[in-house]
Amino acid sequence: MSAPIPADEAAGPSGVDGRIDVMLADHVRERPAMVDACERLMRSLPGMLHLARYRTGVCDFALDAPAPVAGAHELDADERQLVDRDVVHAMTTLGGVLRPARSGDLIRVVLHTARGALFALQLSREQHLVGVVRVEDPADEPPPRQPTIRAADIGLSRLANAEHTAVGEQPTNYGGWLTPVSTASGPPGPSGSPAVEARPRTWVRDESYAGLAARCAGQVHAEGLHYVAVCRPGRLEATADVLDDPRLGDFFADASPARRRAFYGHLAQRVDELLRAVVRSAHPAIGSRVRRLVLDVEQGAFYCYPVGLDRYLLAVTLDQDRVAEGDEKAAVFGAELAG
Repeated sequence: MSAPIPADEAAGPSGVDGRIDVMLADHVRERPAMVDACERLMRSLPGMLHLARYRTGVCDFALDAPAPVAGAHELDADERQLVDRDVVHAMTTLGGVLRPARSGDLIRVVLHTARGALFALQLSREQHLVGVVRVEDPADEPPPRQPTIRAADIGLSRLANAEHTAVGEQPTNYGGWLTPVSTASGPPGPSGSPAVEARPRTWVRDESYAGLAARCAGQVHAEGLHYVAVCRPGRLEATADVLDDPRLGDFFADASPARRRAFYGHLAQRVDELLRAVVRSAHPAIGSRVRRLVLDVEQGAFYCYPVGLDRYLLAVTLDQDRVAEGDEKAAVFGAELAG
């Protein structure tokens, strides 16, 4: 990497106040236009400490700001880039893990901890944007609704889509943020089929979990979360889904409801492994006390919420328009389970 390039020190009204250091890789001959966009975003968002772009796992550029909390232990620029590379590698690995669901590429990862959040967005198959945000929002606020996290999530989505537009590509609906909640589309349903609502399908490990299964069934709907499971490492406790609802038929062109259900059940039993893969990479930057993990694919998202010691909620939506809405529903149910 080349030496730091001092950036303009004029601060935005609520974002970074002071110097932002910009590092350009030796292979980058001219300052990319995206660097200026990254700097503007950092100055507009509170808590945004780091932004970087990676191509085939190699850093093109990175922007770093001082910690917003006086005396807080912070990584230096080189350490942050090591974290980034590990996160990009973990994202590539997780994309392979999720591929059997046939829901498209993994386009966005959000790891939210008690200390902040790390975001990784896929700009292309070999190019990623990584950002780190530190937060001071109230801990009792549902994770997706924390103002600092939400603003960063939306801002990074817009930044990534500006890059798509600049090269003549269609925007990507990261996090479902391109779809206003009030106009989110309902489930398409097969052409010519009546909109018949299917009853939730439940599964329990044994009858002692029947009440839990009923609670899970109350969370699934064709226009919301489509699958939920409460699980421990290597063990399902209860699941519920509406994958057989005929209104969801268009989501199953490449995989049957039975196949998806089996995959989700298998994945739920490995949620702890998914968390470890990302936390192992990101904990030097944001700690390891996880509040949620979001794995956003081209067609929907997977949400993981810890709800106890070695106990997790895994929730899934198939509808990309409802990814943000599904995250909030999963957060509320996760809080109820955690008691």
